[in-house]
Formats: sequence, structure tokens, C-alpha cells
Amino acid sequence: MASDSNPRPANASEDRPKIVFFGDPHGDFNPVLDAVERLQPEAIVFLGDLQARQPLHVELAPIRKQTKIWFIHGNHDSDSDEDFDHLFHSELGDRNLDGQVQVISGYRVAGLGGVFRDKVWDPALPLEQAAVPSAESMAAHARRGRFGTEVDLRSTWRGGILRKHHSSIFPNVYQALCRLRADILVTHEAPSAHAYGFRALDDLAVHLGAKLVVHGHHHKAIDYLKEGLIGPDSPFLVHGVGKNGFLAWPPRGQE
Repeated sequence: MASDSNPRPANASEDRPKIVFFGDPHGDFNPVLDAVERLQPEAIVFLGDLQARQPLHVELAPIRKQTKIWFIHGNHDSDSDEDFDHLFHSELGDRNLDGQVQVISGYRVAGLGGVFRDKVWDPALPLEQAAVPSAESMAAHARRGRFGTEVDLRSTWRGGILRKHHSSIFPNVYQALCRLRADILVTHEAPSAHAYGFRALDDLAVHLGAKLVVHGHHHKAIDYLKEGLIGPDSPFLVHGVGKNGFLAWPPRGQE
């Protein structure tokens, strides 16, 4: 694991990380630009809550030709129209890993963006008991309105689901991921070893066959194995990445 205080030399190609995972920027991309300049990673992955103050491709213009850029969204990426549009409607909007697996620098990386909200799905309950199975079903219900014919504007945004729920985790996205295979799972929420984590993410990692789970959201760098939050028999390693921090992968000297 690399940290801002111990960056790898950019001129040492053997130390060049395959992927650097970045914790929640919340609009401040200077640490990202600095780290990419120093580390020269093959690819970077944001772990949500980007909240870009201008379109993401503008924020990251200095490094777009240096590295491949991917992201998942966090709960704050739907806080405002600007937060939403600067991410999802930027020229990098198609680099959202949510609900899919992409091969990035030789690793199969799966992404699950957003957060669990009980009005959609309380992950302590079975999937079949979820309040809303998909964004499509939520949008259809909102369009029908209270009387079955008129649109209830209090339940819609831009003709679809409320903006907030663009950062909700829907059961159908989770189920689709469970049918795929990946080496690494990136999430905004944390798995169950965190005090505010979710066992549903453990189960997802096991379904995927992932050996590494990396998350943001909680603004703290955590090596779960080193801190005794998981044991050596855990089927996967877990790392939390702090706000404006990063995790370089693979660890130095390992593949």
C-alpha cells in the first residue's frame, strides 16, 4: 500500500502501479493530479463522491493522456444538478464502473456505486423483500402518479426517478453483478468488517470471486487485515481509502 507521504518514484518503471484507487475527492482534484504525476499509474479508479466543480474531463484534463480514468459514484454525486451533470454528463461519463466488470490493467474490476437506502432496499432483508427492485420500476411508478394517470412531480426529476435515487443501490444491479466474475470489487459503501458496513457486499465479493475489495465513503484509510478487522482466512482483502487519499495496487514488490 502506498500513501501520500511515501510516493513511488515516477521514473522507476518497475514500481509503476497498475491501478491507483482514489478516495472521495469532494471537489478537490489537486491531490489526484499530484499523485498521478508522481506515480504514473496505468489506470486510476475513483471510489465515489467526486463532486466535480466543473465537468470531470475538465478537472482531469492535465492527466487524461497519462492514465486511464474510471470511477464509481457516491451518495453526494447526486446532491445537486451540478454534481450530477459534471460527473454523469461529462466526456468521462461512460467510465462509470457501476454494475459492470471491466478489464483494467490486467485485473477484472467490478463496480457498485452509490449507497443503500431503505426506501429502495434494506440489505439486511432478502432481495425479494426489497421495496423497489429497479430504477425502471421506480420511474414507472412515479410517472403513473397518485391517480394512475398524472405525473406526481414530487416523485420525479427530469421525467425519471428523483435525483437522489441515482445514487441508490438497486437490487437488480446487485443481482446482475452477482452473476459475473471479477478480481477486484470497488464500492462506495463498506463491507461488514466496518462498523457501518454491509454483509451484502461480502456476499457480492464471494459471488464475484474477488480477492480484493476497495471502498471509500468513510474518509479513513483502513488496511483491514493489518488492523485485525479481518483474519488471514478471509476470502478477500479489504482496504478503505481516506478522503483525498489513495491506494496503489499491487503493493510494492508484489503482483
